[in-house]
Amino acid sequence: MSGRVVMSDRFTRTYSELDGSMKNRVLDFIVKLQERPDLTGLDLKAPEGVADPRIRTARVTDFWRAVLIELPESNGFVLAAVKPHDDAYTYAERLRVGVNEVTGALDVVDAAALDEAITHAHTAGATSGGGTGTAPERGPVLDGVRVRDLRRFGVDTDVAERLVGITDESRLLSVAEELPGVQANAVLDLAAGRTVDDVWADLIAEEEPEIDTGDLLKALERPQSRLVFTDGSADELRAALEGEFTAWRVWLHPLQRRLAYKDGWRGPYRVTGGAGTGKTVTAVHRARHLADRLARAGSDEKVLFTTYTRNLARNIESQLTELAGPDILKRVEVVNIDALAYRVLRTADDRQTRPRQVRDDAPDVVAAWETARADATEAWETAFLQAEWNQVVLAQGIGERGEYLRAPRSGRGRRLSRPQRAELWAVFERFTQQLNARNLLTFTQAAARAATVARQLDPHDDPGTDSGVRRAALPRYRHGVVDEAQDLHPAHWRLVRALVPQGADDLFLVGDAHQRIYGKPLVLSHYGIETRGRSRRLTVNYRTSRQILDWSLRVAYGHAVDDLEGGADSLSGARSEFAGPEPRTAGFDTAAAEKAALVEVLRDWHRAGLEWSQIAVVTRSNNRVAELAAALTGADVPATEVGRDNDEHALGDVVRVMTMHRAKGLEYRAVALLGTGRRDLPPRAVRELDGDDRDAAWARERGLLYVAGSRAREHLYLSWTGEPSELLG
Repeated sequence: MSGRVVMSDRFTRTYSELDGSMKNRVLDFIVKLQERPDLTGLDLKAPEGVADPRIRTARVTDFWRAVLIELPESNGFVLAAVKPHDDAYTYAERLRVGVNEVTGALDVVDAAALDEAITHAHTAGATSGGGTGTAPERGPVLDGVRVRDLRRFGVDTDVAERLVGITDESRLLSVAEELPGVQANAVLDLAAGRTVDDVWADLIAEEEPEIDTGDLLKALERPQSRLVFTDGSADELRAALEGEFTAWRVWLHPLQRRLAYKDGWRGPYRVTGGAGTGKTVTAVHRARHLADRLARAGSDEKVLFTTYTRNLARNIESQLTELAGPDILKRVEVVNIDALAYRVLRTADDRQTRPRQVRDDAPDVVAAWETARADATEAWETAFLQAEWNQVVLAQGIGERGEYLRAPRSGRGRRLSRPQRAELWAVFERFTQQLNARNLLTFTQAAARAATVARQLDPHDDPGTDSGVRRAALPRYRHGVVDEAQDLHPAHWRLVRALVPQGADDLFLVGDAHQRIYGKPLVLSHYGIETRGRSRRLTVNYRTSRQILDWSLRVAYGHAVDDLEGGADSLSGARSEFAGPEPRTAGFDTAAAEKAALVEVLRDWHRAGLEWSQIAVVTRSNNRVAELAAALTGADVPATEVGRDNDEHALGDVVRVMTMHRAKGLEYRAVALLGTGRRDLPPRAVRELDGDDRDAAWARERGLLYVAGSRAREHLYLSWTGEPSELLG
């Protein structure tokens, strides 16, 4: 007789405080409870003195007991806590369980702990405010929020009356930790300055006319309950508890779920949010929903899921398969944007020998620029030429001299006369001739050509004609999902727009301009992708602790970024769901001392129960990666380099060592960032730039640091040699 086990957020808090051996006992207990809840060894019983007859306790060990809530008619339980024997019985007596009459969510609360937290919050506020006449009185943290506003989220009237009077933010946070899930999230969102209507739309959205307060099972299935309750197979629960993030791919925040499974947007939709807010998992669910919709309609069209790098595409494909099974890949095509561009070009060009795609900084590309500029009358710098070529010519799909002479150059800073533009066009022509002679094509150049090809192949061409055959050979996409939208080049956007026809629910875009490490600010509507009035920002961070999130926000704070539509985006209101240790920082006189300290930090983490594979060492340069991996291996710390092409998930139980760029899209329980001093971050080449190019490059370096640090879930360590970088804030 198998049973269902649902984990509450209250249980996960107590679990995180256990040592490694006890955690294993708890995991074994969960498996037994799922497979044979009737085992006599579990000693499942209703303790005396509990307020609710559905509350049970069960034996984990002779000293530790679990506190459970029985789910009638389902042979299942909600796991509320694991505590020492006597504490478990005391906790069971204090526990209150019910279906909230306002929100319909399942509420589990330690009533005594909540009362203590509120009382302490008011006592602390009164003590800090007065007596001396020198300290100004602080206003309520929930300034402008009324009792009836809190009642809308299911907060009891007496609790709401006391909440609105709390003047200390940290005390309000302590109270929120004792509130049931929906109420806690609402209070924190309102404290961050969000409007009542916006918070309502995120957490509840729809009122139910009749709520059965006795139906626990239905309450559990409501999206708002998914904020704080997780169930699944034993392996899924184990992975969620051990920080493998499987729970992300199964359950969604109510707002995420509504975004992922909504039908009927009249065009593209854009989702933004800081690192760890679940943008990618929302996109994965969106792709699954769109694919299922096409399958139900009997369509043979596909969903395009694209992102910037191959590594991210591999990760997304893995998540999608884990969520929906391998057959989903028959309906969703996951491909990085440059590979997509190459496929389009290959379809349109039947030559035996095709150009080789190369990066902008490849030696042959640099040599081609040197040759192309040699005959110019003005001493154009290679960096300027490359930026002008990428950000004006390729961005706008310019193919003729006259087009370039008239083209807008907003954001380029330096003004150019008509003769200067004419000379630059001659340089660009010589540059392309040099690449053609070498049979080369830059990645951005390939994207621009592919966009032109896809746009020119009319889907209504006669199938019997050459153009009709080539169009038929292109993938038939009905919908598109784009991850890491902030890093795509305008040529990429023109390609996506050409491949995915305009219509309802055509494009779903997710990104965060604070994490931009490749592209430059742009306005999507310039490329036929209008999202104004169709966008949402996620604020709840599920991956990183509050302490690491605070560090990340300090790195990003005060530096304006775009929202992909000509406006500004921010990280205001961002918050984490759990606490952890403060990030550690250390400076050293020598690189040898920095490496020696790293070895001890990693050993400390491993002794504390972290597996080597849950740890990453991240640095700015490729050269430093090899050096650090060798140093760790030499000190008997198992480690390996994570490069562009190897599968990070198949490396075994070793510390991962990688560049900041390679870390994008990955997550670890602990991250060590080395080389965060002035000599390394930003690199000298960035420091030597000037003007707009310097500002853009520094912004990318700041985004890179933000990305790297926010890969950590619980532990973050930063070190440097010499002086710390200015980017550390």
